[in-house]
Amino acid sequence: MAVGFAQKGWVMFFLIRFAIKFCFWMAVVSIFMPSLSDEKGGPSTIDALIAAQDTISDLSDFCTRKPQACETGKAAFANAGARAGEAAKAGYEYLDSQLGKKSDDPNSLVARAHGETSDTSETEAIKAKLREMALREIINAVAREREETSKVDAKAHTGSVTKN
Repeated sequence: MAVGFAQKGWVMFFLIRFAIKFCFWMAVVSIFMPSLSDEKGGPSTIDALIAAQDTISDLSDFCTRKPQACETGKAAFANAGARAGEAAKAGYEYLDSQLGKKSDDPNSLVARAHGETSDTSETEAIKAKLREMALREIINAVAREREETSKVDAKAHTGSVTKN
């Protein structure tokens, strides 16, 4: 008896779901299981959990102790987010330009799939557009980084050190 593709997908879904649940519950059990080794030098599981909780509470107070570091981190994450958004937009535009075309000629689709395009001017235009978008992205990223750096430097600058 043959199992259909949709049925195989559901079986795989439930197997993966079972594996994830199994790993979760094994991790929970291993936290509370006593150590079977004879070594008594290591911390207990409860001590490790308390230490992890103290570490998390200490990290939450980090921005009050070091505001310049938090400002720099925020600027870096904002810059990375903007870059990711622009890269996604460029990728979307490229895919839209490639997949958005409707061709009724099956021979041209087969030729394009095998790399036998007769439209070298179209291919070159797409390559030129991608190069232009990449250069624009690099220029914008450098400008944003310079702007963010000047903001952070203006806040963090407290004096200068000179060598005699």
